[in-house]
Amino acid sequence: MPSSSSSTVSVLLLLVSLLSIALASDSDHKYQAEEQVTLWVNKVGPYNNPQETYNYYSLPFCRPSQNDVHKWGGLGEVLGGNELIDSEIPIKFLKDVDRNVICKLELDEAKVQHFKDAIESSYWFEFFMDDLPLWGFVGELHLEKNSENAKHVLYTHKNIVVKYNKDQVGCCYAIKQ
Repeated sequence: MPSSSSSTVSVLLLLVSLLSIALASDSDHKYQAEEQVTLWVNKVGPYNNPQETYNYYSLPFCRPSQNDVHKWGGLGEVLGGNELIDSEIPIKFLKDVDRNVICKLELDEAKVQHFKDAIESSYWFEFFMDDLPLWGFVGELHLEKNSENAKHVLYTHKNIVVKYNKDQVGCCYAIKQ
């Protein structure tokens, strides 16, 4: 008959092995140099109402292709309005990306008005890289002195800074240009 200490050790080993399986996730992904790192676009919405969110491409942003690759989380993610779509921007681990044109977009009057409305409502965007969120504003409104006129500024470039910790993405953030 096995001793109680050996059965206790067996139970503990079983629990530890089950916990190690449960703790593994995509968030601890380790990268090799120049391995593709995906930037996911998620949602946009007015700053003063964070519960009101829309798919990132509900605004007439450039879409690299019409074949969207989605990353779906659980039910909570979907109920929270998250719909991650691959940006298709070529980002390589530990490699700087030069400023370049991702796509060109001609704006008609309806698209311009859509962006103006978003800027007037202080719309923000949310991206994800390696399960880390990045936030920024779609644009800003510049009021002219002694005038009721306002200039709508749309941010057409996104400067994303990525910090590394050995073989992992440590943090990332967007800087307005």
